[in-house]
Amino acid sequence: MSRNSPLRGVIAAVLLPRDEEGRPEWDEFERMVAFVCASGAAGLCVNGATGEYVRATPEERRTAVALARGIAGAGAAVIAGEGAACTQSTIRRLREAEAAGADAHLVPPPCFFHYRDDDVEQFYRAVAEVAERPVLIYNLPAFVTGVSCPAVVELLRSEPRIAGVKDSSGQLDILERLTSDPALGARRFIGNDWVLAEACRRGLADGAISGVACVLPELIVALWEATEHGDPALASRLERSLAEALQWIDAWPTPMGLEVLAEARGLRRCLPAVPLSPARREQAVEMRRWFESWWESQQDALAAPLLIGR
Repeated sequence: MSRNSPLRGVIAAVLLPRDEEGRPEWDEFERMVAFVCASGAAGLCVNGATGEYVRATPEERRTAVALARGIAGAGAAVIAGEGAACTQSTIRRLREAEAAGADAHLVPPPCFFHYRDDDVEQFYRAVAEVAERPVLIYNLPAFVTGVSCPAVVELLRSEPRIAGVKDSSGQLDILERLTSDPALGARRFIGNDWVLAEACRRGLADGAISGVACVLPELIVALWEATEHGDPALASRLERSLAEALQWIDAWPTPMGLEVLAEARGLRRCLPAVPLSPARREQAVEMRRWFESWWESQQDALAAPLLIGR
């Protein structure tokens, strides 16, 4: 992927299944990657927030990229998350991901502490200087320092290896600004599923890097295509369906709601980072019960042909 890359559409941000001891279950991970690749997604993202990068060891990150690359082959892009606590660790992760076969990097600001705009800009310049693959700025203000719109624009203007942005803020000002200045050539990815449909409907995004697409890829791909190709009635119905699913998912800490749905789809067992309380276990039962009837009700919409060409 380059700044002028034709990559468009849905990129599924995948979970990293773990066993009772917290060790990765690589067979389950490979099955999840294969499932996503067969769903019509344009690619996948590993080691991002959905993949709980703060839990992963360097070796686990390298393995995730290498396995994803092997399964995706040439038909799907592999974007590697490079989140870390400092610039030096980010650069090490970046080099290791490139060696393992990543097509591009998804880079959030360093975690835990908060930084000013000039700090953030210097961080991205240091990362871009050594990157051999395109870098996407990851605006993730719910968890790390947010990247301001002026900082994004300045970095895109001055750093050719920075290809674009994934904006998970839930706001659309950065994507609006990049859309208004096509000379920047920025790749625009929406990262918050609540505003995915609006961003696509308004032509603000080249693609979506979506955690929900890890467990419901058919829904996210169908919504993207219906909006992209001009079936507003179908897109509106799918948008309402996504909003209902997000209400259940967001009742959990990230990414526990996705783990419950993954289990409901037979993708993996629900083994989150913290033990489930009795109330949470009951919540999971209720969510799986809701999902069973809800998913059945979605099948006619997911099977509906687009209006294009009718």
